[in-house]
Amino acid sequence: MWWARCRSLLRSPHAAFLAAMIASTSALQLLGGLSTLVLHPLLEVPLLLYLFSLLLGAMRPGRASAWIAGSLLALAYVLHDAYFLALGAVFRLADLDELPELLQVLTWLETALVLTVLLGPLLLVLSRVDLRRLRHTAIGLLPIALLIGSTRFVPESFLDFFAVVGTEVVWSDASTVKRSGRLVTLLLREAQRNAAHDRSMAFRDRDAYAAAAREQAAELAAHMRPRPVHVVVLESLLDPTLLKNVTFSRDPRHPDYIDLFGDQVGLSISPVFGSRTAQAEFEVMCGVPALSVLTSVEFNAFTGAPAHCLPDILAQVGYRTSASNGYRPNFFNAIKAYRGMGFADIYFPREYASQRDTYLTAAGIVGDEEYIFDGDLFAQHRGFLGPHTDAPALDYLLTIYGHHPFVIDADVRPDVVTITDGPEDIDLLRITNQFWYRTGAIAHHVRALIARDPESIIVLVSDHLPLLGASDSYTRLGYLGDLPDAIHHTRMLVVVDGRPVVHSGPLHHYDVPSMIYDYLTDGWYCTTHACNLDRETRPKAEYQGDYMRLMANAADSP
Repeated sequence: MWWARCRSLLRSPHAAFLAAMIASTSALQLLGGLSTLVLHPLLEVPLLLYLFSLLLGAMRPGRASAWIAGSLLALAYVLHDAYFLALGAVFRLADLDELPELLQVLTWLETALVLTVLLGPLLLVLSRVDLRRLRHTAIGLLPIALLIGSTRFVPESFLDFFAVVGTEVVWSDASTVKRSGRLVTLLLREAQRNAAHDRSMAFRDRDAYAAAAREQAAELAAHMRPRPVHVVVLESLLDPTLLKNVTFSRDPRHPDYIDLFGDQVGLSISPVFGSRTAQAEFEVMCGVPALSVLTSVEFNAFTGAPAHCLPDILAQVGYRTSASNGYRPNFFNAIKAYRGMGFADIYFPREYASQRDTYLTAAGIVGDEEYIFDGDLFAQHRGFLGPHTDAPALDYLLTIYGHHPFVIDADVRPDVVTITDGPEDIDLLRITNQFWYRTGAIAHHVRALIARDPESIIVLVSDHLPLLGASDSYTRLGYLGDLPDAIHHTRMLVVVDGRPVVHSGPLHHYDVPSMIYDYLTDGWYCTTHACNLDRETRPKAEYQGDYMRLMANAADSP
């Protein structure tokens, strides 16, 4: 009899579903995805089977219902792994905040595909729902609702429970998935985020935080030689000369760029790969790592309340501060974030912000290209700066050219470089030719800034590398050889007093403010503060307190 029961169980939809999930996750792992379901059965498997039972119980009986219910859950797993393969990061619930921004930069065909993938299986489930069975399903949903609700309303208790059952929550998302599973990790990270948000209240002391910023500004003012500061964050700038496994018909760098910078070009470690430009902006302007503790993208937590970042500190010592963004103001809560960081004036192209005063226009976009070319954006920005004045200024510019889908107009910017040995990749070819034209524009812009402000400090850095298929594409292309974590290393250009400067080792994006303070004080700042300009003197973990104070106050009521 026991054998008959076992055989019946093995033939059940649940057994077939579990076997299919184990097989599919094992295959995904072999393809470079997250770990197989076999490695974390204690919590993930019961949760997965419970969800499968709920879906199955809500639908009309039949083999199709089992397939549809299983497909919906399998899709959740596949999307997890697709996200990981593309961006090298594990999906979190807070990442859903980025969906509106994602849909705005996709083509209509890509948008339709995304919506079909996301909504198709759900619509299939709804088409099979049996209204008479919903009452029992609703009762079964109660434990799931309580589990999810606990991550928001009692996150510390949720985390304590998982500590008791032996689920170790480590810093690495991929390692946590290996220990606990995709769905459990999703809940764990959401509980951590909400717990951190609750704990941040202890760091929210507006008076003390403002006093510390005034003290830092006064300290800088006492040692500073005020000079213009120009910071440019470049969208998805990939230097093809760093691809060791690809050969080109000519140097992908523009001759003017080579003449100006030569080998005086450095590297900076970005917090992101392939997307989330706002994370790079946050680090460049605020001087702390983008730890994604309170939200997946720090900008989304800003309310406009003072965060006392680089623009605010320089404003307190008499600088004019302005931020110019080459794209839409509703991306990543940009207006509130820029205001909170301390920018007095904020500009976007009038085509995307018709109700705001601005000097920018996107009218010059040519042919099939979707974004303002760097050279056109630079020219508009220089016109806005006007002639040199005695009042020092911090001028920040975010470019958008080079964003996916990397379209380049062949009539205006014909191909200059071809790939002679390497993959036949149209995106890589486009990015390479974009780089040739972009480096020419960079050289022209920097020379114009030097002519205008000979003693200025100029920093240009790429926000992140562009996506080229999966995240391991850069390994196959030989990007930076065997350098660990290469996909987070981006180009940085620094010009001080008219001369390019390069540091001995790669910086982080969050080192930019301390670097600027050091140049403004002729080296005093980094002799009295822990800086990472030529060697790491402050480990990333030590920024936790500064990060929490900044974010607690940035998220306060404005």
